Amino acid sequence: MASKKKILIIGIPMDLGAENLGVDAAPKALRTRGIVKKLQNPQIEIKDEGNLKISAREKIKAGKKNLKYLDEIVRVSEVTAKKVDSVISSKNKVLAIGGDHAISLGTISGASVALKGDLGVIYLDTHGDINTDKSTLSGNIHGMHVASVLGYGNEKLINVYKKGGKIKKENIILVGGNDFDNAEEIFIKKEKIKTFTIMDLLANGMNPLFKIINDLNKKVKNIWVSLDLDVIDYVYAPGVGIPNTGGLTYREISAIAKYIGKNCNVVGMDLVEYNSTKDIDNKTAELAIELTAKIFGSDYSPYTQYMEKNKI
Repeated sequence: MASKKKILIIGIPMDLGAENLGVDAAPKALRTRGIVKKLQNPQIEIKDEGNLKISAREKIKAGKKNLKYLDEIVRVSEVTAKKVDSVISSKNKVLAIGGDHAISLGTISGASVALKGDLGVIYLDTHGDINTDKSTLSGNIHGMHVASVLGYGNEKLINVYKKGGKIKKENIILVGGNDFDNAEEIFIKKEKIKTFTIMDLLANGMNPLFKIINDLNKKVKNIWVSLDLDVIDYVYAPGVGIPNTGGLTYREISAIAKYIGKNCNVVGMDLVEYNSTKDIDNKTAELAIELTAKIFGSDYSPYTQYMEKNKI
């Protein structure tokens, strides 16, 4: 019988990595929707660790135009990394609920240090988030953290928690991309970063992605999944910071999540960019919980809910 998984939830209600998109309320909103209870089952024990403290943007200075809120994001990332390192070093798993996607700078750094670099990343996002302070068009750090964990860009971002990059460039997969900046496309091609875009999906189906995931599993023992809900089409996930009208369908994202959960040793994940004020009938929140369960190798769906209500 498989041992019970213990997953610790860490709320990181940060919205400093982007313009104010309302995603800082996501940890509270998802708890209100019952994420703790809904993820709990005989195979999974959930422990809620509460929220990390984030300074409100009106109380701090944005700083440089090409590195907005750098100092506070670095501080939060250091605290996040230390917490994630501690959880994983204790043989438990992490569910980090953002906030914007800049939380990944801390989560991935902490996981990498805990596992001595034996970590691969499956990055589900319509954006590349692989700009640097030199190439950014917005100055928003939620578009730079992937480059930072790979060792490119601003030194303060690169050196969070431990000096240097945290992930080898051959050990990350960008999945679901549909909105890459020109500079990101150049970087991805130059550095040979593995991608599986919407165009790849339409042209070739899922098999190439599953092969890339299998190849990653041969290189590393541990996987971190970073899920930005804007990778999903607006029809299924309207409640996100920046809605996506050309994203993955329910069937596609559900299949990807299930494949990861069944085939990878997922040590932790980011769940980011949920905006409850834009959600419709809580469909994005429910989908987020369902995908989280699948990524951790479990299940939560309309069918499991039905069976729970009707069990003898």
